[in-house]
This record gives sequence, C-alpha cells and structure tokens, in this order.
Amino acid sequence: MKKILNRLPSYLGSIGIFLIVFAQITNFLETEPFVYWYIAMTWYGYIFIADSIVYLLKGKSYIINRPKKFIVLVILSVIFWLVFEFYNIYIAGWEYSRQIGVAGIIAFSTILPAILETTELVKSLHLFDKVRGPDIKALINKNFLRLFIIVGGLFLILPFFFLDYWWVWAMIWTGFFFFFDPINYLNGRPSVFGDIKNRKWMIPLSLMTAGLICGFLWEFWNWWAVSRWEYSLPGMPLENIKIFEMPILGYLGYLPFVLEYYAMYHFIRFIFSKGDKLKI
Repeated sequence: MKKILNRLPSYLGSIGIFLIVFAQITNFLETEPFVYWYIAMTWYGYIFIADSIVYLLKGKSYIINRPKKFIVLVILSVIFWLVFEFYNIYIAGWEYSRQIGVAGIIAFSTILPAILETTELVKSLHLFDKVRGPDIKALINKNFLRLFIIVGGLFLILPFFFLDYWWVWAMIWTGFFFFFDPINYLNGRPSVFGDIKNRKWMIPLSLMTAGLICGFLWEFWNWWAVSRWEYSLPGMPLENIKIFEMPILGYLGYLPFVLEYYAMYHFIRFIFSKGDKLKI
C-alpha cells in the first residue's frame, strides 16, 4: 500500500496524459459519445498532470493530500460558473454548439480546480516570491474597501440595464472580485487587497499568470472541439482580431476572472466556517 501511495503522483500524471491523448483522438475521429466529453476529459487530464507536478515540486497537492478539499473545489466550480451562465442568459456573450448536458456540467467542474492547480504550479516555480509592490497601506483602509464593495455590487446589478452592450462583461468579470475580496480582507481571510496592502504580490501575480495560461488553454482546446462555445460580442474593439475563437482583447478578461474565482472561493470558505461573524 505504501508503495502505491509513493507512486501515486506518477500514476496521476500518467492518467492525465492518457486522458488528454484519448480526448484528442476521439475528438479528431468524432467518436461518440466521447467527442462530447472532449473538454471535460482534456481539462481533467491537465488538472491531474498539474497536481502531480505540484506534488513533486512541493511535496503536497490538492488531489494527493487534500482529496476532500478537491471535491469541494469541483462542486463550487460548477456553482460559480452557473452564476455566469445566468448572466449569459440575459446578456449574450457566448453560445454553445449543442445543448449543455452532463458533459458540460462536468466541464464546468474543472474551472476552479484548473485555476488553483495552475496557481500552485506557478507559485512552486518561485517566479514572484521577491516581488514587492508600492507601499499603499494608508490608501487601503476600511472606507476604501467599503467603497469597492459598493462598486462591486453596482457592477453586478447594472449589466441588467444595459443588455445590448458588450462592455457590461467588463463589469461582470470584475464585480464579484470588487464585492467579495474586500469582505474577505475585512474578515481576516485571504484576499488580493490584503496582499497588495502588505506589498506581497506573489499570490496576485501567480493568480493572473494562471489566468492567462488557463485562458489560452481554454481557447486552444475549445478551438478543436466538436462540441464548443462561440462568442457574440458585437461592437467590441478589434473583435475581428482573434486568437482561436476569442477576440484578442477578451484575453484581458481572464486576469480579473481568476481573481473573482479566488475571492468567491474564500468568501464561501468564510461563510461555512464556524463561529465567525460577517464584518463589513
């Protein structure tokens, strides 16, 4: 048993490679039903590989050391993305080539794990450990944070009054971060605002780097998928200049998007913690 546990990282990585290769082959051959699971299989393959590499570099990882936490990430990932799907019902930003089924839900379950696994992978490379930001402690006070909570709340409400404008997605991709991250900080939870105040940019930069990596891979693998999504953002500047399916400016959205998921995740952790009262 001990030998199996010691080999688990390599087993996990091997399973990940197999999933990605199998997904590419069945997608190319349009083999049903696997072709509809292409995104889900590819991303779980990526997550397994990333988790095994993180374990080898750091000696601990989500799947190998904290499997229960990983399952929570999977569940929260679906819930978080369904919130954005709700916005998409009213403010069309993308559409799917086929109806979302179980395969689509499983694909949604990979978003948060992929972000956090990639962030851990970037952190394990120590690229930003010594990066220090400007000293703005005096600026980030309670009133400043409360202002951002109000701005975040407005950003989440106003899009419903401007349904035909592409730029409302800039509000949606930042609103949850502006709303939840200050609340996390005020309640002593991990927050990007807290890291910036303390001049510790390692986590924010690792998150945003992970966002660009995941964003590129999301669009890359979606480009080849038979069952895929397509964007509808008329009027967006440079909308015809695309990298895969995504207009080039759209990639900037992945930077705040990962910060949103990070803030939403730690807010949920706070809400379900015992004995803590919400402070705003």
